[in-house]
Amino acid sequence: MKLIAIDLDGTLLTAESKPSIEGLQAIRDILSVNDHEVTICTGRARFDVLGIIGEDIPIPIISANGAAVHDERGQLLQESPIPHTIAAEAINYLIAQDVYFEIFCPEEIYTPFEGISKVQAEMDILISANPGIDIDTLQRGIQTQMQQFGIKQINDPREVLRAETPIYKLLIFTYDGEKLNRITEHFQNQQSVQTTAAANHTLEIISTKTDKGSALQFLASYYNIDMADTIAIGDNYNDISMFQAAGTSVAMGNAVDEIKQLSSLTTRSNNEHGVAYALNTLLSL
Repeated sequence: MKLIAIDLDGTLLTAESKPSIEGLQAIRDILSVNDHEVTICTGRARFDVLGIIGEDIPIPIISANGAAVHDERGQLLQESPIPHTIAAEAINYLIAQDVYFEIFCPEEIYTPFEGISKVQAEMDILISANPGIDIDTLQRGIQTQMQQFGIKQINDPREVLRAETPIYKLLIFTYDGEKLNRITEHFQNQQSVQTTAAANHTLEIISTKTDKGSALQFLASYYNIDMADTIAIGDNYNDISMFQAAGTSVAMGNAVDEIKQLSSLTTRSNNEHGVAYALNTLLSL
Protein backbone atom coordinates (compact mmCIF):
# COMPACT_ATOMS: atom_id res chain seq x y z
CA MET A 1 0.00 0.00 0.00
CA LYS A 2 1.13 3.52 -0.77
CA LEU A 3 0.16 6.92 0.59
CA ILE A 4 -0.18 9.68 -2.02
CA ALA A 5 -0.15 13.30 -0.79
CA ILE A 6 -1.47 15.89 -3.25
CA ASP A 7 -1.24 19.66 -2.88
CA LEU A 8 -4.13 21.89 -4.00
CA ASP A 9 -3.19 25.38 -5.25
CA GLY A 10 -0.97 25.17 -8.33
CA THR A 11 -1.31 21.38 -8.26
CA LEU A 12 -4.79 19.80 -8.23
CA LEU A 13 -6.33 23.24 -8.78
CA THR A 14 -6.01 25.09 -12.08
CA ALA A 15 -4.96 28.73 -12.36
CA GLU A 16 -8.66 29.57 -11.92
CA SER A 17 -8.58 27.88 -8.47
CA LYS A 18 -10.92 25.16 -9.74
CA PRO A 19 -10.19 21.45 -9.23
CA SER A 20 -9.03 19.50 -12.27
CA ILE A 21 -11.90 17.16 -13.17
CA GLU A 22 -9.38 14.69 -14.59
CA GLY A 23 -7.36 14.89 -11.39
CA LEU A 24 -10.39 14.19 -9.20
CA GLN A 25 -11.35 11.24 -11.39
CA ALA A 26 -7.83 9.82 -11.14
CA ILE A 27 -8.10 10.01 -7.34
CA ARG A 28 -11.47 8.23 -7.41
CA ASP A 29 -10.03 5.52 -9.67
CA ILE A 30 -7.13 4.91 -7.28
CA LEU A 31 -9.41 4.74 -4.26
CA SER A 32 -11.73 2.29 -6.03
CA VAL A 33 -8.88 -0.22 -6.28
CA ASN A 34 -8.61 0.04 -2.47
CA ASP A 35 -4.87 -0.59 -2.14
CA HIS A 36 -3.72 3.04 -1.82
CA GLU A 37 -4.44 5.92 0.52
CA VAL A 38 -4.74 9.43 -0.92
CA THR A 39 -4.57 12.64 1.13
CA ILE A 40 -4.87 16.29 0.25
CA CYS A 41 -1.92 18.13 1.81
CA THR A 42 -2.49 21.86 1.60
CA GLY A 43 -2.11 25.25 3.19
CA ARG A 44 -5.88 25.67 2.98
CA ALA A 45 -8.30 24.95 5.81
CA ARG A 46 -10.00 21.55 5.93
CA PHE A 47 -13.50 23.01 5.47
CA ASP A 48 -12.20 24.95 2.46
CA VAL A 49 -10.84 21.73 0.96
CA LEU A 50 -14.21 20.03 1.37
CA GLY A 51 -15.93 23.00 -0.22
CA ILE A 52 -13.62 22.79 -3.23
CA ILE A 53 -13.40 19.06 -3.94
CA GLY A 54 -16.71 18.03 -2.40
CA GLU A 55 -17.47 15.60 0.40
CA ASP A 56 -18.05 12.56 -1.82
CA ILE A 57 -14.35 11.62 -1.81
CA PRO A 58 -13.64 10.23 1.69
CA ILE A 59 -9.94 10.93 2.20
CA PRO A 60 -7.77 12.18 5.06
CA ILE A 61 -6.83 15.85 4.88
CA ILE A 62 -3.64 17.55 6.00
CA SER A 63 -4.56 21.23 6.29
CA ALA A 64 -3.00 24.58 7.21
CA ASN A 65 0.40 23.35 6.01
CA GLY A 66 0.29 20.43 8.43
CA ALA A 67 -1.14 22.20 11.49
CA ALA A 68 -4.13 19.82 11.47
CA VAL A 69 -4.51 16.23 10.31
CA HIS A 70 -7.96 14.64 9.95
CA ASP A 71 -8.81 11.11 8.88
CA GLU A 72 -11.27 10.20 6.14
CA ARG A 73 -14.17 10.41 8.61
CA GLY A 74 -13.26 13.94 9.68
CA GLN A 75 -11.78 12.87 13.01
CA LEU A 76 -8.97 15.15 14.20
CA LEU A 77 -5.83 13.04 14.58
CA GLN A 78 -3.24 15.71 15.32
CA GLU A 79 -2.91 19.49 15.57
CA SER A 80 -0.05 21.93 16.16
CA PRO A 81 -1.44 25.45 16.65
CA ILE A 82 0.68 28.54 17.17
CA PRO A 83 1.22 29.08 20.93
CA HIS A 84 -1.46 31.50 22.10
CA THR A 85 0.84 34.19 23.49
CA ILE A 86 2.94 34.10 20.31
CA ALA A 87 -0.20 34.31 18.15
CA ALA A 88 -1.34 37.35 20.16
CA GLU A 89 1.98 39.10 19.63
CA ALA A 90 1.89 38.30 15.89
CA ILE A 91 -1.69 39.53 15.43
CA ASN A 92 -0.98 42.79 17.26
CA TYR A 93 2.12 43.28 15.09
CA LEU A 94 0.14 42.68 11.87
CA ILE A 95 -2.57 45.12 12.97
CA ALA A 96 0.14 47.75 13.46
CA GLN A 97 1.51 47.01 9.97
CA ASP A 98 -1.87 47.94 8.44
CA VAL A 99 -1.90 44.83 6.25
CA TYR A 100 -4.51 42.31 5.11
CA PHE A 101 -4.21 39.04 7.02
CA GLU A 102 -6.23 35.94 7.83
CA ILE A 103 -6.45 33.88 11.01
CA PHE A 104 -6.94 30.16 10.37
CA CYS A 105 -8.87 28.40 13.14
CA PRO A 106 -10.44 24.93 13.30
CA GLU A 107 -13.92 26.06 12.19
CA GLU A 108 -13.44 29.39 10.39
CA ILE A 109 -10.98 31.79 8.77
CA TYR A 110 -11.19 35.27 10.28
CA THR A 111 -10.15 38.51 8.59
CA PRO A 112 -10.73 42.20 9.42
CA PHE A 113 -13.63 43.92 7.63
CA GLU A 114 -11.45 46.63 6.14
CA GLY A 115 -8.69 44.23 5.11
CA ILE A 116 -9.64 43.75 1.49
CA SER A 117 -9.82 47.52 0.91
CA LYS A 118 -6.16 47.70 1.93
CA VAL A 119 -5.22 45.15 -0.73
CA GLN A 120 -7.30 46.97 -3.35
CA ALA A 121 -5.52 50.24 -2.54
CA GLU A 122 -2.14 48.50 -2.83
CA MET A 123 -3.15 47.06 -6.18
CA ASP A 124 -4.14 50.50 -7.47
CA ILE A 125 -0.73 51.88 -6.48
CA LEU A 126 1.03 48.95 -8.15
CA ILE A 127 -0.94 49.44 -11.37
CA SER A 128 -0.18 53.18 -11.42
CA ALA A 129 3.54 52.47 -11.10
CA ASN A 130 3.46 49.61 -13.64
CA PRO A 131 0.96 50.46 -16.45
CA GLY A 132 1.69 47.23 -18.35
CA ILE A 133 1.06 44.89 -15.43
CA ASP A 134 -1.50 42.08 -15.78
CA ILE A 135 -4.48 43.49 -13.89
CA ASP A 136 -6.55 40.30 -14.28
CA THR A 137 -3.90 38.25 -12.49
CA LEU A 138 -3.76 40.76 -9.64
CA GLN A 139 -7.53 40.77 -9.31
CA ARG A 140 -7.60 36.95 -9.30
CA GLY A 141 -5.26 37.00 -6.32
CA ILE A 142 -7.77 39.04 -4.32
CA GLN A 143 -10.65 36.84 -5.44
CA THR A 144 -8.79 33.68 -4.41
CA GLN A 145 -8.46 34.99 -0.87
CA MET A 146 -12.05 36.17 -0.53
CA GLN A 147 -13.66 33.11 -2.13
CA GLN A 148 -12.35 30.65 0.43
CA PHE A 149 -15.03 28.58 2.12
CA GLY A 150 -15.44 29.44 5.78
CA ILE A 151 -14.02 32.95 5.65
CA LYS A 152 -15.62 35.39 8.11
CA GLN A 153 -15.01 39.12 8.39
CA ILE A 154 -14.79 40.55 11.91
CA ASN A 155 -14.36 44.03 13.36
CA ASP A 156 -11.39 43.27 15.59
CA PRO A 157 -9.03 40.29 15.06
CA ARG A 158 -8.32 40.30 18.78
CA GLU A 159 -11.81 38.85 19.24
CA VAL A 160 -10.29 35.54 18.17
CA LEU A 161 -7.64 35.82 20.85
CA ARG A 162 -10.22 36.48 23.54
CA ALA A 163 -12.13 33.37 22.44
CA GLU A 164 -8.91 31.36 22.94
CA THR A 165 -9.65 29.17 19.92
CA PRO A 166 -6.62 27.34 18.47
CA ILE A 167 -4.87 29.34 15.75
CA TYR A 168 -3.35 27.11 13.10
CA LYS A 169 -1.94 29.73 10.75
CA LEU A 170 -1.70 33.43 9.95
CA LEU A 171 -1.68 34.36 6.27
CA ILE A 172 -0.58 37.78 5.00
CA PHE A 173 -1.56 38.97 1.52
CA THR A 174 -0.12 42.23 0.21
CA TYR A 175 0.90 43.85 -3.07
CA ASP A 176 3.33 46.10 -1.16
CA GLY A 177 6.68 44.37 -1.66
CA GLU A 178 8.51 46.46 0.93
CA LYS A 179 5.86 45.72 3.54
CA LEU A 180 6.00 41.99 2.75
CA ASN A 181 9.79 41.97 3.10
CA ARG A 182 9.58 43.84 6.41
CA ILE A 183 7.04 41.41 7.83
CA THR A 184 9.03 38.42 6.58
CA GLU A 185 12.18 39.73 8.26
CA HIS A 186 10.26 40.34 11.50
CA PHE A 187 9.20 36.70 11.74
CA GLN A 188 12.53 35.17 10.74
CA ASN A 189 14.61 33.33 13.34
CA GLN A 190 11.84 33.20 15.93
CA GLN A 191 11.77 30.20 18.24
CA SER A 192 8.05 29.40 18.15
CA VAL A 193 7.01 30.26 14.58
CA GLN A 194 8.33 29.91 11.06
CA THR A 195 7.29 31.28 7.68
CA THR A 196 6.49 29.76 4.32
CA ALA A 197 4.60 30.70 1.14
CA ALA A 198 2.39 28.99 -1.42
CA ALA A 199 1.72 31.90 -3.80
CA ASN A 200 3.04 35.28 -4.87
CA HIS A 201 2.37 38.24 -2.57
CA THR A 202 1.73 35.99 0.44
CA LEU A 203 3.45 34.97 3.65
CA GLU A 204 2.26 32.26 6.02
CA ILE A 205 3.14 32.06 9.69
CA ILE A 206 2.91 28.64 11.34
CA SER A 207 4.26 26.91 14.41
CA THR A 208 7.81 25.54 14.22
CA LYS A 209 6.18 22.18 14.97
CA THR A 210 4.16 22.46 11.77
CA ASP A 211 5.11 21.47 8.23
CA LYS A 212 3.70 19.25 5.50
CA GLY A 213 6.57 16.77 5.73
CA SER A 214 6.06 16.05 9.44
CA ALA A 215 2.31 15.75 8.93
CA LEU A 216 2.86 13.31 6.07
CA GLN A 217 5.18 11.23 8.27
CA PHE A 218 2.55 11.19 11.02
CA LEU A 219 -0.20 10.09 8.63
CA ALA A 220 2.01 7.39 7.09
CA SER A 221 2.71 6.04 10.58
CA TYR A 222 -1.01 6.16 11.39
CA TYR A 223 -1.75 3.95 8.37
CA ASN A 224 1.34 1.81 9.00
CA ILE A 225 2.90 2.82 5.67
CA ASP A 226 6.65 3.07 5.24
CA MET A 227 7.87 6.49 4.08
CA ALA A 228 9.57 4.78 1.15
CA ASP A 229 6.05 3.98 -0.07
CA THR A 230 4.79 7.57 0.03
CA ILE A 231 4.35 9.90 -2.93
CA ALA A 232 4.11 13.70 -2.81
CA ILE A 233 2.84 15.92 -5.63
CA GLY A 234 3.26 19.69 -5.36
CA ASP A 235 4.49 22.95 -6.82
CA ASN A 236 5.59 25.53 -4.27
CA TYR A 237 7.80 26.38 -1.30
CA ASN A 238 5.42 25.03 1.34
CA ASP A 239 5.78 21.63 -0.35
CA ILE A 240 9.55 21.43 0.24
CA SER A 241 9.32 19.54 3.55
CA MET A 242 6.82 17.12 1.97
CA PHE A 243 9.20 16.47 -0.93
CA GLN A 244 12.09 15.91 1.48
CA ALA A 245 10.07 13.37 3.48
CA ALA A 246 8.33 11.39 0.71
CA GLY A 247 9.79 8.34 -0.96
CA THR A 248 8.82 9.68 -4.40
CA SER A 249 8.20 13.34 -5.21
CA VAL A 250 6.49 14.68 -8.33
CA ALA A 251 6.87 18.33 -9.31
CA MET A 252 4.20 20.04 -11.35
CA GLY A 253 5.27 21.50 -14.67
CA ASN A 254 4.50 24.94 -13.23
CA ALA A 255 6.46 24.30 -10.02
CA VAL A 256 9.11 26.68 -8.69
CA ASP A 257 12.69 25.64 -9.45
CA GLU A 258 13.44 24.59 -5.86
CA ILE A 259 10.64 22.02 -6.02
CA LYS A 260 11.75 20.70 -9.40
CA GLN A 261 15.28 20.26 -8.08
CA LEU A 262 13.97 18.14 -5.19
CA SER A 263 11.64 16.04 -7.32
CA SER A 264 11.96 12.46 -8.52
CA LEU A 265 9.72 13.21 -11.53
CA THR A 266 8.14 16.20 -13.25
CA THR A 267 4.60 16.07 -14.62
CA ARG A 268 2.52 18.45 -16.71
CA SER A 269 1.29 21.80 -15.39
CA ASN A 270 -1.81 22.27 -13.26
CA ASN A 271 -3.66 23.69 -16.28
CA GLU A 272 -2.76 20.53 -18.22
CA HIS A 273 -4.14 18.18 -15.52
CA GLY A 274 -0.66 17.29 -14.30
CA VAL A 275 -1.94 15.36 -11.26
CA ALA A 276 -3.97 12.99 -13.46
CA TYR A 277 -1.03 12.58 -15.84
CA ALA A 278 1.29 11.75 -12.95
CA LEU A 279 -1.06 9.23 -11.36
CA ASN A 280 -2.12 7.54 -14.61
CA THR A 281 1.08 7.68 -16.62
CA LEU A 282 4.25 8.56 -14.72
CA LEU A 283 3.43 6.46 -11.65
CA SER A 284 1.24 3.86 -13.44
CA LEU A 285 -1.24 3.78 -10.55
